[in-house]
Amino acid sequence: MKTLSHAKVTHALYVVSIMSMCTPALFAYPPDNAAVLYYQASLTYDANYPMLDKVTQFIRGDIGVDEEIEAYVRRNARAIKQFVDAGASPQCDWGIDYSEGLDVMMPQYAPLRNIAKIVLAEARIAGEAGDYARALDLCLAVHKAGVHIADGGIIISHLVAISLNEMANQCLTQLIPHVRDAPDLLVELRSLILDVSGGIPSVKTAINRDLHVFGGDLRRERVGYILEMVTDFGITAERARIIRQADEAFFNANRQYFMGHLAAVLAACDLPYPQSYERLVALGEEPALESKTNPDAILAAVLAPAVDKIVCLDLKARTHFNAVGTALNLYLVRARTGRLPETLPEGMPKDLFSGKDFEYERDAAGFVLRCQAKDLAKDQTYEYRFTFK
Repeated sequence: MKTLSHAKVTHALYVVSIMSMCTPALFAYPPDNAAVLYYQASLTYDANYPMLDKVTQFIRGDIGVDEEIEAYVRRNARAIKQFVDAGASPQCDWGIDYSEGLDVMMPQYAPLRNIAKIVLAEARIAGEAGDYARALDLCLAVHKAGVHIADGGIIISHLVAISLNEMANQCLTQLIPHVRDAPDLLVELRSLILDVSGGIPSVKTAINRDLHVFGGDLRRERVGYILEMVTDFGITAERARIIRQADEAFFNANRQYFMGHLAAVLAACDLPYPQSYERLVALGEEPALESKTNPDAILAAVLAPAVDKIVCLDLKARTHFNAVGTALNLYLVRARTGRLPETLPEGMPKDLFSGKDFEYERDAAGFVLRCQAKDLAKDQTYEYRFTFK
């Protein structure tokens, strides 16, 4: 798969602008399609990579703000506005033509990830200045961009969306303690977080579309492009020869095997965790093992992605959302009663790794929400600390 070049994005925006002049909605803003604004932001932001590295350290909390960071954020005011305004658009159509199969052109997501970091840098600056409403709005704009990127995309789109969601939730975790005594703002934020997290498409949707794009294009007439792709994945010379000399029957059999593999992967995604993880790990290894004796599995062995880690990343991001939602409920109880509850209230969002409530532990600094089961891909149990300011 390919990404759109800067020149092609510029041309596309020009065409969109001309078409807009022929419609009654000439002065409508923001446009109905959020992708227009995301593409514009990608063209207008200052891609200063040393500064982006510094901004990354700032939003992680590794360094404090300084005049250089503040000046860089100000220089990107237009791109920030376009990025934030995109969240108000009712839909996001990236113009991806999946009928192109393996030649499908995907948007360049790296600029959007960079702009998200700049938006979160402004959120931290606004928070430190006491403008918490602005700071929270900026965090939510990054969450909305994550939903827009994941919606209608493939696995890479979903992974970018997860990255944005994780960055925004880390920023929210830093900001929420500052508004702990504002129940109206906590209620509004809780509702918005619920709406955003509920709008994230299932990881199954991304896996299904991604593998269908690959699997549907495993045809003899596409052998040149297939060889180009499998060479990038480090296929042996012998297997490259087999593919190069293969007839249509070989490709039909490989396509059928590939689509059967996809069906098994999607079924495994519906199992409870950790059964799902165990099954996905086995499925990730299966094509390579079978291809040693079964030529029908050769293309799946090099083209089918192992999705066990992808599913775990998705689960981690959704669990983080649930931790933020649970924390907001706890802060709300404290704002209304003057103290934290001794135990979690009923009906709180769950730790998705265990399917149970988070472990809840109070201390003098605030509280910790801890998962009750590990992320098996990383052999790690996640915990989320929320403090009082």
